[in-house]
Amino acid sequence: MDIRLLDHIFPQFTYVADRKCSVNWKFQGDMIYDKHNLILVYDGEAELTCNDQVFNVSRGDLVYFKPQDYRLGHTFPDRLMHCYTVDFLYTCPVMKEHGWELVDAALPFQPVEKINDPYLFSRLNDLFSSFTRTWLSGNHNKATRGRAIFMEMLTLLLQWKAGANFNYDKVRKVEKAINFMTQSFQSRITLQEIADHVGISPSYLGGIFKEMIGTSPITYLLGIRLRKAKELLKDGYSVTETAEQVGFNDIFYFSKSFKRFEGMTPSQYIVEGS
Repeated sequence: MDIRLLDHIFPQFTYVADRKCSVNWKFQGDMIYDKHNLILVYDGEAELTCNDQVFNVSRGDLVYFKPQDYRLGHTFPDRLMHCYTVDFLYTCPVMKEHGWELVDAALPFQPVEKINDPYLFSRLNDLFSSFTRTWLSGNHNKATRGRAIFMEMLTLLLQWKAGANFNYDKVRKVEKAINFMTQSFQSRITLQEIADHVGISPSYLGGIFKEMIGTSPITYLLGIRLRKAKELLKDGYSVTETAEQVGFNDIFYFSKSFKRFEGMTPSQYIVEGS
């Protein structure tokens, strides 16, 4: 799946559970399943069959059954499987020039895959746990909140599938840096302050930022400031007021940076938008 399609996926859930299997638990081969099924095993073991493949699953395994997959499964009395499980359907509507179009966005998961990244497994475990608690609560907005959590899970899993060198510890450090920048861009924050907030050295932050995002932290911060500046200019703020509100102490540097990124000066942008 093209990860850009994530913004368009709309899932509908039919079953969500924190499953602590009994001795009698099993998948029955004579049942026809018409839903997608995603399972994260966090304890114990089970033997699962997907079509003609047999797998022994244990902690850290991600299991995926497509609709119409033949499935069998049982756990073991001395090591009962504990897992999170969700049955779901989804559509992927994309707006094209002629209107809405349903895109075939097949999930790229194998029947069983081991999540060896301990940070990623820990985060997925937390998200699945939060998802099942939200579903169990029965709140009127459980589907909306559940979708938000599920989409974060799906995003992480697709990032993991897309990159052989995916490292969730680096991802969460970069996300923490970005969150700090979006909260503090109005101040004149430095690379050292961003790194201190994350708890790593400036050089290491610069390295993983370049690896994950493709640019430096300071360039990314500049992008945040200029995107906010465009909002303010559209809302009637002067160039001087805008520069001050997005963390520039030099209006000439602000205008120069704005022109480099947008191809026009802030004053020209005001005229274009009027």
